[in-house]
Amino acid sequence: MDNPDTSGALYTCDIPAERPWSRVLRKGQTLRIIDSEGQQAVDALLYCADDPSERYSSQDTLRVQGSAYIDLGTRLISNRVG
Repeated sequence: MDNPDTSGALYTCDIPAERPWSRVLRKGQTLRIIDSEGQQAVDALLYCADDPSERYSSQDTLRVQGSAYIDLGTRLISNRVG
């Protein structure tokens, strides 16, 4: 795979398979996950930094988006959005 342009990135990190990673993102920041090896799955837990009881809900995202796959333009739904 060609290397993506990261010249405008504030932070970049290559994460080896089966390794943990965490970072706080603020409103307006973007997280881009690139599958550099192909056909990998990403396990992710996403929480609100100001209120950890609010989290990403894969079930609600599936229900609202109609797809189990997250891609460019997918809206991630929290457990607080019905």
